[in-house]
Amino acid sequence: MITHILSLAFGVGLYLLYEGLTNPGGARSGAARLSRVRSFLNRAGLRDVGPVEFVLFSLGSGLALGGAGYLLLHWTGISLLLGLAGLVGPLAYYMYRHDRRRSVLQTGLIEAISQVRDSIRAGLAVEEAMVGLAVTGPESLRPEFGNLAREIGLHGFAPALEAMRERLADPVFDMVSAALLLNEQVGGRNVSQVLDHLAQAARGEQRTQQEIHAYQARNVTSARIVAAVPLLLLIGIRAISPTYLAIFNGAGGQIMLATIFLSIAAGYLGMLWLTRLPGDARVLR
Repeated sequence: MITHILSLAFGVGLYLLYEGLTNPGGARSGAARLSRVRSFLNRAGLRDVGPVEFVLFSLGSGLALGGAGYLLLHWTGISLLLGLAGLVGPLAYYMYRHDRRRSVLQTGLIEAISQVRDSIRAGLAVEEAMVGLAVTGPESLRPEFGNLAREIGLHGFAPALEAMRERLADPVFDMVSAALLLNEQVGGRNVSQVLDHLAQAARGEQRTQQEIHAYQARNVTSARIVAAVPLLLLIGIRAISPTYLAIFNGAGGQIMLATIFLSIAAGYLGMLWLTRLPGDARVLR
C-alpha cells in the first residue's frame, strides 16, 4: 500500500514539475512563465537549454538517483524520496550556479560601466566605447561584448544592445542599456554622469550583498551537514550490516523513515527560506 501511495506521489510530482515549467496557469500566463524560466536558464549560463530539456534532465536525474538508492538500500519508499530529491536537484544546483554567475557578471558589469564612462569622457562615442570592451573589457564579459560588436555591424546599435540585454538578463545591465538607448534616441551630454551614478550604486549594493552572503554561507553549510549526516549514516549502516536495520523493511518502518527524512528536508528548506536574499527584479523585459 505504501509503495503505491509513494509511487502515485512521485508521479504527481513529476507531472506538476512538467506542467509548472511548460504550461502553468493556462495559455494566458504560460508564455510569461516560460519567459521567466528561459531568463533563469540564461542567467545560469544555459542559453542553449530550453524549459523542456531542463524538465527532461530533471526527470533523468530523479530516476537515476532513485534507482541508485534502491540498489544500495533495497527500500522502495526511501528510494522514491531519493528520486524526488534527484528531481529537484538540478533546479537547486542551477539556482546556486545562477547566484554565483550573477555575482561574477555584476562585478564585470561594474568594471565595464566605469570603462565606458572613462572612454566617453575621453571623447569616444558610446558605440565605439562599447565595441572597444570586446578587447579591453572585463575578461568574463569579452565574449558578450564581442557578440555585441558583431551584431552592431549587422543590425545597428539599438537592436544589438537589446539582444545583449536579453542574453545577460541582469537588472544592472537593464539599467545601463536603458540609459544608453535613451541617449541614442534623444542625445545628451550627461550619459557619462549617469553611468558614473549607476556604477557607484551597483558597487555599493554588491558590497552589501557580499557581506550578507558571507554570513549566510555559514548557516547554509551547517544546515547541509545536519541534513546529510543521517542519510550518510543510514547508507553506511545498511551497507555494513543490512540485518541491523531490518526493522525498517516493513511498511511501518518505511513510513517512519519517510516521515523522518521529510522532516529533515522540511527543516533544511525552511532554513534556506528564512536566510534567503531577495533577488533583483528585471528592470526591462
